[in-house]
Amino acid sequence: MRIGIYAGTFDPVHNGHIEFARKAIEVADLDTVIMVAEKMPYRKKPVASWDHRQAMLERATEDIGQVDHDYQFANELAHQHTMADMLHVAAKHYTDNPEIWFLVGSDVYEHMHQWQGIVDARQYGGFVVALRDDHTHDWLKSQHDKLVQKGINPHYELVQSDKTRISSSRIREAIGDDNSVDTLPKNVLDYAVAHKLYARTTQ
Repeated sequence: MRIGIYAGTFDPVHNGHIEFARKAIEVADLDTVIMVAEKMPYRKKPVASWDHRQAMLERATEDIGQVDHDYQFANELAHQHTMADMLHVAAKHYTDNPEIWFLVGSDVYEHMHQWQGIVDARQYGGFVVALRDDHTHDWLKSQHDKLVQKGINPHYELVQSDKTRISSSRIREAIGDDNSVDTLPKNVLDYAVAHKLYARTTQ
């Protein structure tokens, strides 16, 4: 069994995130993906609370059969700060010794060689990486080589799409200005507006 873990700020989750999850399922032949909003993102301070961000995730992925909507599991994963910790939590949840894949953006992969708790690649299946910004496959390989130099040589699959470059900050601004937004699922937009998550008074 192959399990994908896709952790992020998701503030809010948008069409790029959803397309990445769908393509990752295909390219890595994943049986299940757990998408989890991080409690305390390493590089970003979220605007919306964890409960709201996770609720938007569940709405955005309700028609994707391979996405695991186990709230308790997501909540436990959201508290973890290292790959080793996430692998430990996943091993308790999936008791049949699954192959774990991590879904990350290339901006995250760029810094992975500096991560605390980076673990031996033999402990997981690999990474599915979404190219972002002006990153190319050759650039990604150069970042991968930094991991190899640390004695870690994970397998990775590449996903490339214009939708993976959608900006959550611009979406928040558009919602706050009451402008139209066509880059996130309607049920997510409706939820964000109904709860006034990105209204100017909350930013």
